[in-house]
Order: sequence, then structure tokens, then C-alpha cells
Amino acid sequence: MSVYQQSNLYFYLEPIIEAGDAEAFIELVKNTKAIDIADVVEEFPTEAVVALLEKLDSANLSYLFEEFEEEEKLRFVPHLSIGTLGRLFEDLPSDEQVSLFVMLNTEQRRQILPALDKEERDAIVELSSYPEGTVGAMTTADYVNIAETATVRDTWAKVRIDARTKEALSMIYVTDEYRHLVGVLSLQDLLMSNDDDCIKDIMVKDIIQARAEDKDRVAVELIERYNLEALPVTDGYGHLVGIVTMDDAMERLRESTADSFAKLGGNVPMSGPELDYEYSSFWRMFSVRGFWLIILTIFGVFTSAFVAKQEEILSEVIILAAFLAPIVDMGGNTGSQSATLVIRSMALGDLTLKWKDIWFVFKKEVPVALMLGVTVATVEVILAYFFKSGISVEVLMIIGLSMITVTFVGGLIGIFLPFIAKRFNIDPATLSSPMLTSIMDFLGVVIYFSFAYWFLSDLLIEAADALV
Repeated sequence: MSVYQQSNLYFYLEPIIEAGDAEAFIELVKNTKAIDIADVVEEFPTEAVVALLEKLDSANLSYLFEEFEEEEKLRFVPHLSIGTLGRLFEDLPSDEQVSLFVMLNTEQRRQILPALDKEERDAIVELSSYPEGTVGAMTTADYVNIAETATVRDTWAKVRIDARTKEALSMIYVTDEYRHLVGVLSLQDLLMSNDDDCIKDIMVKDIIQARAEDKDRVAVELIERYNLEALPVTDGYGHLVGIVTMDDAMERLRESTADSFAKLGGNVPMSGPELDYEYSSFWRMFSVRGFWLIILTIFGVFTSAFVAKQEEILSEVIILAAFLAPIVDMGGNTGSQSATLVIRSMALGDLTLKWKDIWFVFKKEVPVALMLGVTVATVEVILAYFFKSGISVEVLMIIGLSMITVTFVGGLIGIFLPFIAKRFNIDPATLSSPMLTSIMDFLGVVIYFSFAYWFLSDLLIEAADALV
């Protein structure tokens, strides 16, 4: 039970940390929610916090450490002694052990590995070898594994032993003598079987699994689609590597959603951690956001340069300038709408990078985009006729046809860009919003002035002859 309100925890903790009162800190950790302490501890200097973390036993240390944000773990880990790191490895779940191992420097790894038992050491080294963003990188070795030749009685004995150290007990994973994954069974399957039954005879052989080399989104999609509590993971040879739990998958989904919002706003870094208002430094916020704004500015300069070259026609028909902005904006707006719908369907697993899905979306979008173009063009022409006196039929035709074309093209580009991004392993959200809008700004200007030269070419010829 939490005995301190989080709002007052800072003021309670401040004198403890300043005095380095280990006993009071230990007592606080035992009687307070770890998430509350982790949030407050992050406000204090690294050295002062590390000095108190060193005093905690393995259970309380791992209890608190798991709740630290990634940035805070990276801040504390380099300063922890080998003895403290060893205590952390004793009680952390295997996926947290892997994350911690990746944070260690070369010297810390060299000293900590001999202190781990062989099974633990092998699992950590194997799982830490998978790149970030893959299923292997989010895999845990905290699962119950039994040989296919074992009996139900043997399995119950194994479950009782592993219950002390494993976090995922609801499913038992069955392997052959070469550690190939050959089946799964649940605790309910065990309860309904006789003690002498062979596991090979009662296990389920139709296994939903992921490869360690797959993108991490594959695990999330499989767990969500089949409502799994855990997903077994195998390597390229079919050997059981570990499992991905539902909690880990949902955490990755939450992070992915947050990343997508950042990408939609042009805030995605080319490398390193994602931007965060709470943890990212001024220069990181400036450099990442500045990079994308410069890219978009370059698009804008190309567009402006193209418009500047149309001085001749604008000087003759100045009314065209009044309708440039709404026509150009419509392409970006329509494209963003279409892209958002496609990206959402991709995230839900409804659309994949298959020709039948691309063709389905194309057939769906063409009549919608065309009808939208006709509708907004009609509204634009009516408003132009009544609110701009003396406007010619040619200009009304330019406005109407430009609005239809820009809206239609924006819709088509909006549906194709996510598929193109997916094809080249780029997050589709990266190409949405500002980037898509910038592309459509340029195309919108080109389309608008193309119609203008088409309908008003005679006017330009007359103007040129008059000058001669």
C-alpha cells in the first residue's frame, strides 16, 4: 500500500537523498509504489540517486529499476557498480536483462557475464544480438519449456520449479531434442489430462509464431489478431528463442503510436531516440525539427520559384492569384485524408503490400476523389462567380478544372504514398501530413498554371504582339 501521496513525495524524498539516508530510502521503496518513486527520483542528481540505489537488495532494486524511463536507465547504469548490476540481473525478467545488458559498456559486460549462470548468459547474449525494431529484440526468455517426450506429471513438476523465476506460465512450449518448437499447450490442457499422458500426444501442433528476424510490428499484429497472451519466437532454423508477451506487445504498440504522431508532424529524427518534451534537450529538439523544416522549406522554394516564373500570365490576369491558395491547399488536404485512411487500415492489418489490396484501395478511391473534386470545384466556381465581379468564363473554367484535377490527384497520391513507403521499409506516417502537403503544393501550382496557359494562351499572344 502506498503511504505517501505522489504530490508530496518530492518534499519527503529530498532530505533523504541530500542526507544519503539509506535506511529511510529502503523503507520508502518497500512502502511506496515503484512508479511514483521512479518519477520523483529522476529529478535528483545522478550521483546522489546512484549512492542510494547501491544500498538496495536485488528484489527492491529491480522493483524500482523497471519503472525508470529508458533515458533515466541510461543515466544511472554507467555509474552502478558491478555488484549492484549483478543484483539487478538476479531479479529482472529476461527481456529487462537484455535491455540492461545492451546499456552496459564493454568493461561492464566483460565483468558481469562470468557472474551469470550459463543458461541465463546464453539467453542474454543471443537476444541482445537482434537489432532494435525486430521481434528478437523484444523477446523474453521467461517461459516454460518442456520436452515432447515428457509426461504430464513431469510437466507439472517443471511448472512448479519455473513458477519462482518465470513470468509467463499460462502456456507451455514443447521442443524436440534439437530444441525445435514442435507444439504448445495450456495449463487447462494439463488439468484435463492424466498424469501419465505423454506431452507429444496432447500438445497443439498448429502453432502461431514469429521469426526473431521479423519486424517487431509482426509480433504486435499476431498477438492482437489472435488474442494471444504470448507469442513464441523462433530463429531461422526453427529453434525456440523465446516469447513476446502481450504486455510487451502493447507497450511497443503504444510507442509506435506515439512515434507515428511525431512523424505526422514532421518530428521524426533520422537516428537516435524519438523526441520527448520531458527528456529531449534544446539542441536535439532544435536539430530534429529544424532538419524537417529545412526540407519542407526547400519544397516551398521550388514552388515559389515556379510561381515567380508565371509573372507574365499573372500580370495579364491578376484575378488568378486570388484563387491560387485554396486550389493548392485542396490537394494537400485531400491527400492527407486518403493517406490517413490507408495508414490506419495498414496499422489494423486490413491492408498489406499486395496487389489485390492496392487495387482494392484504388477502385475505392477513384470515384470518391473524383466526386469530391467535382463537388468542391462546383462550390468554388459558384463562390467565385458571385463574390468576384467581372470574372470571365475562361477563368471560371480554369478554377473549376484545376480544383477537380488537384483534388483527384491529391487523393491518388495520398493512397499510393503509404504503399510506396511500405515497399521501401519506410514508416508510411513519415510521408504524410507536411511532406505530402509540400508535394501537393508544387503539383497544385503546376496543374493550375497549366490550365491557365491552355485557356488564356490567346490573351498572352495578344499581349506579346502589343509590346512589339
